[in-house]
Amino acid sequence: MSVHDFGRFGYLVAIVGILSKVIDFGLGPIVFRESSKEEDSNRLLNSAISIRLILFLSVLFIYNLVIYFLGFSSSEFILSNILFLSIILSTRMANFRELLATPFKVHLKMHYPMTLTILDSLLFLILVAIMPLVKGGIYYFVLSYVFSTLPGFIFQFIFLEKNFNFKPKIIFYKTGWLLKEAAPLAGFVLLTIVYQQFDIVLLTSFKDEYSAGIYSVATRLTMPLNIIPGIVVTTVFPYLVKNLRDRLKTDAINSLVYKSLFLISFIFAIVFSFRSETIVTLLFGSKFRAASLPASMIFWSLVFMFFNYFTLDLLTAHSRQILNLLYSLLLVIANTILNVLLIPQYSYAGVGFAKVIAGFFGFIFLFWVLCRYGFRLPFINSRFVLWTFSISIAVFLLSFLPLIIYLILSALVIAVSLKLFVYFENDEWDLFFRLINREKWSRHFRT
Repeated sequence: MSVHDFGRFGYLVAIVGILSKVIDFGLGPIVFRESSKEEDSNRLLNSAISIRLILFLSVLFIYNLVIYFLGFSSSEFILSNILFLSIILSTRMANFRELLATPFKVHLKMHYPMTLTILDSLLFLILVAIMPLVKGGIYYFVLSYVFSTLPGFIFQFIFLEKNFNFKPKIIFYKTGWLLKEAAPLAGFVLLTIVYQQFDIVLLTSFKDEYSAGIYSVATRLTMPLNIIPGIVVTTVFPYLVKNLRDRLKTDAINSLVYKSLFLISFIFAIVFSFRSETIVTLLFGSKFRAASLPASMIFWSLVFMFFNYFTLDLLTAHSRQILNLLYSLLLVIANTILNVLLIPQYSYAGVGFAKVIAGFFGFIFLFWVLCRYGFRLPFINSRFVLWTFSISIAVFLLSFLPLIIYLILSALVIAVSLKLFVYFENDEWDLFFRLINREKWSRHFRT
């Protein structure tokens, strides 16, 4: 696809993505929390699905009415309506498929929905790979993007019935209570997607679809990493909910999660940043080389956002959803103001810088919240800082080597440093493998 077409695709995905969070209404975390407490939660799940279905039809109708009066082109009308179907079919919009994954999360059987997500991606990859052979354009690309998720959507219902005797029904069980509990999170999830996607809308409006295309490539590079904190939270959330009164247990799991999320995000950010232009050119071609700078900025923003992601779920577990709303409001206001100030002069690079700064503001706010409510963060110590500094220097020196050698040696150096600096304590290794039901493996990692 041309940079222009990819920019148009990114622009429409951003609009649909923002509207998908109106449909989301923050129901997912509430259903997950309550399902972790009680065995029979199918009625609550069906009720949440029913609410989202009504919201979906309402938003779709209003959207088409608005774009008709705004004078959208016929191409934008057709493409955006096709993309609306991904709200139901796809895991990318995290709406209906997210709710359907709730029983798997509660019973730690996420290998089922994750396998289906891989199937979605594999089918999409195959369809894109044959795109030159069939001379497909943007319509082919969007249809592939949406309908490659249909088999996974169908299989998820089959697995739900087989494993949990779940049958979809249109019911409205505890609807008022659900909406009341989810209301603070509804604003939070909407503002969060505005933070994630509205910058592309602003970039297209202030600049052009070419700039949006460059920035869209940067977001595509980092997007797969967003699944990591979700996986971690899915693993530990039921444990946290069941042990809320035991601060020793919850402090231990919190420390392990924060250290793990920082490790993953920091490694990706630093390894990518030192060779960003080479990696972007290798993956997307020279015409997208300019995406290397905004991509680096987004990678660094994830260091803050991974911390923020788990903190928000931690607050949800303690029924403090209103703080999530305040956080997202701060994030969106900061990001929007920075984008308006930086885009006219710095284009897609300005959007990247805005992402990092806004993410840092959100981090500072949540760090203050944790301190205010007595949550401990014992992992931030001199050894942690020394490890971060040492790895930064080592990876920088290795970046002068050819790319493959650089990546291999960086991985080896980081692995050795974890052992050398005792990044994880013995009890943290024990806890980690206990969470994934592999206690016997911990002896191979103990110092």
